[in-house]
Amino acid sequence: MLNSRSPPQSKQQQQSPGGSAGSIGSVGSLNSSSSSSHLLGHYQSAYGQQGHSHACYQHQLQLQQQQQHQHQQHHHHHQHHQHHHHGGRTTLTPTMKRGKKQWGTRERSGMSFLIVITFFAVFGLIILTEVFMIDERTHSGMLAMRAGTGGVIQGGRMGDSLPDYDNVKDDYDLLDASILSDNKLGFIQLRDNKLKIQEAAGADGQRLTGMLLNGNGGGGGAGAFGVNVPLIPWGQVLPGKVEETLPHFPFGTRPTDGAWQVVNGTRFKFFVYSAYFDRREGARLVRVVGATKTRGPERVWCRFWYGPNPANASEAGSSSSSSSARAKFTSATVMARVKIIRENWNLKYSACFILCPVRTPPLGVPQYVSVVSRLRAPPGNLLILRNTDQDADFGPTGHQSNSSKRAAGVTGRHPPSGENIPDRIAVCVKPFHFNYDQALYLMEYLEFYALLGVSHFTFYNHTLGPHASCVLDSYQQGLVPATLTAFDLEPLLPSEVANNATPRVLRSPNYQRPTVSILPWNLRMRSQKEIRTEGLFAALNDCLYRTMYRYKYLALVDLDEFIVPRYTDTLNDLLNSLNQRFRNRNTGAYSFQNAFYYLQFADDSLASSGIEGGNDQLASVRASLVTQRKTRRRYKLHPQKQRSKYICKPEAVVEAGNHFVWEFAPGKGSLNVPPKEAILQHYRVCEFGGNDCIKAPSIVDRTTTKYVNRLVERVDAVYRHLRQRCDLPALPTLPNPKRSEEKLKMKETKPKSEDTRKQVGTATEEVKKDTKTATTTATTSTSTSTTKAKVTTKKVATKQEKSNPVSQSPSTTLKPTSAPKQSQPMASVRKKRKLIVFEVNDFGVPVARVEYQ
Repeated sequence: MLNSRSPPQSKQQQQSPGGSAGSIGSVGSLNSSSSSSHLLGHYQSAYGQQGHSHACYQHQLQLQQQQQHQHQQHHHHHQHHQHHHHGGRTTLTPTMKRGKKQWGTRERSGMSFLIVITFFAVFGLIILTEVFMIDERTHSGMLAMRAGTGGVIQGGRMGDSLPDYDNVKDDYDLLDASILSDNKLGFIQLRDNKLKIQEAAGADGQRLTGMLLNGNGGGGGAGAFGVNVPLIPWGQVLPGKVEETLPHFPFGTRPTDGAWQVVNGTRFKFFVYSAYFDRREGARLVRVVGATKTRGPERVWCRFWYGPNPANASEAGSSSSSSSARAKFTSATVMARVKIIRENWNLKYSACFILCPVRTPPLGVPQYVSVVSRLRAPPGNLLILRNTDQDADFGPTGHQSNSSKRAAGVTGRHPPSGENIPDRIAVCVKPFHFNYDQALYLMEYLEFYALLGVSHFTFYNHTLGPHASCVLDSYQQGLVPATLTAFDLEPLLPSEVANNATPRVLRSPNYQRPTVSILPWNLRMRSQKEIRTEGLFAALNDCLYRTMYRYKYLALVDLDEFIVPRYTDTLNDLLNSLNQRFRNRNTGAYSFQNAFYYLQFADDSLASSGIEGGNDQLASVRASLVTQRKTRRRYKLHPQKQRSKYICKPEAVVEAGNHFVWEFAPGKGSLNVPPKEAILQHYRVCEFGGNDCIKAPSIVDRTTTKYVNRLVERVDAVYRHLRQRCDLPALPTLPNPKRSEEKLKMKETKPKSEDTRKQVGTATEEVKKDTKTATTTATTSTSTSTTKAKVTTKKVATKQEKSNPVSQSPSTTLKPTSAPKQSQPMASVRKKRKLIVFEVNDFGVPVARVEYQ
């Protein structure tokens, strides 16, 4: 009875609330049921299976329910406390829990990706800072040096402001308080191309020395270290008592002009090539052309050397180092500034200018210059200063000796300027490399520009082949003939042809054999790895200052580039015409747009036609000239400053570039020459490799043919004169016209049976491709093949009759072999490539036509 009336456990589980609290309540009901069964077993064991009253049982159940109800209230109170503590967060179902878990995973993945991106961004910023910011230098600044006799560097080393020397103290441990008691040291700032000289006073009576390098000097000589110190900056001269302690004139070193010399005592490569005196705009500046580290160049000094007179220039390298000879030379030391030439392609080394002002008083224009990095070390270079009043190029006319000039009291004269400069044109070419040895093309280059009015060429020999070297030496020594008798006829315009006008005769009455200068270029830097193309920007700027005041115009072009005028015969006439029409006195350069004449284009047929009235030798010469063979160019021209080249006035340019001028003199600028006046004809292979460049739209431009007779005569005369002397190779042979005519006759006299077989074969191939239903079942017998040929010939004939029903009379019959004859050229035309070709008419207007190649 008692076991049958025991309360089921399922009813107690139903009383628990839902959700998470119900789960906890169900666990509590299970525990209570197990405890009730335990009490029931104890009750049975105590009373031995005897029946009891129903009230006892009900009393026991009420006690258990009260305990269970109290437990539920306690749990509900705890859950309410947690609900209040978590800010009213509702309970989540299992589905909601899974969604929350997935959302948290996506969020964490997004945060991880953001952290990675942030890390790489910060890392890239650090790299850019290392590359572009650490070695940045400004044009003004300073570095305080050793104080008096204390021997302490003021402020220590700040960043990378000190020179990159292993031991700096020994180089500048020169001055003491007694020497600097005059308190006349100052510093110079270069801002807006103006020199500002400011006196510097010592602090607390101390006398210090230093140099202004790369910071901004404050008022009263306040330096970057926060102390008032007198400085020896860029352009300041060392005191005379200090100069007496420095090494004397290097008699063991031969003065040079146009040769690379080393600057001793530097951590990185540092070379100097030439030195020029720049007096433009009232300045007095020694400008040395050199090559050094692109970023953070090392600090150097200029040591000026003064002799008794210019006649000792030849005696300096050979005289002995006696005390009397040393007494003839005095020196002055100036802090230099290194200016990197802009076009350096971010390579490790670059061409540069070393700038050293000549302050007057007390300094005069020196005769020699040495660039040193350690003042106590003997100079490792000795450069002749050019463009001075004592320059031999600007001396009095006549071939007087130096002794006669000194006896007459002649000390030289100022270089010419403005309209007094000779109206001549010079050409500068970048250094020869890769053992350049194209002798015939070099003759064409020299003679073509000579016909254009160029009188002088400056070359730099890095590596030159034997044949080309012999040709240049012959021009330099004047061993080539200088005669020119040929003439050309200028092409007539259509209006002139209609009026029966006679063509104008083009002669070169002012032709002169060009002069050549060849300078060594043994720069010890790896091309394209350490410096750009054998340091060509140092060569261009050296040639700029070398030709200054000597030639009115200077063209900076490569060996494969020709500036060709269209309506004038010489470059002098072109420039004079531009000056008269534009009337711009501020023009410092004339820029010409570039046109590619790809060498992959087919040769012009006129190049192999020979010379009118000439022999086979002249015909071979003409067929060998690049300017006459390649007359097709790319239709689109490059814009200005992209592949363009220029002719400049040397005195109007401060820094020359490859394709344009980087820096002009104040008030000067560049004039863009219209392409209808002249263009730069650039003969080269495809710039990106392969032969895809010839697929671009092209045009035939035969402007250079107006020089053909004169050019061929000059190149032929030089070639025949130097063939044995320079062991020149033979000219390429022209195709024999008789042999070509015989080949054509052989083709025409072939048996007709062979032609008909070929024609029938081509007809059967067309029938197989176009009409599949017209043929019957294929067999290997010869009879079926002949019947197919007959069917095809009839079908072609009927097609032609339908296409031309009016023009063809009904009486005319078409032979079976005529159809294959017409189908053969059609098949060959389909194999050729269709091109759109532009030609320039007599009015200069491009005309398009279709051509197959």
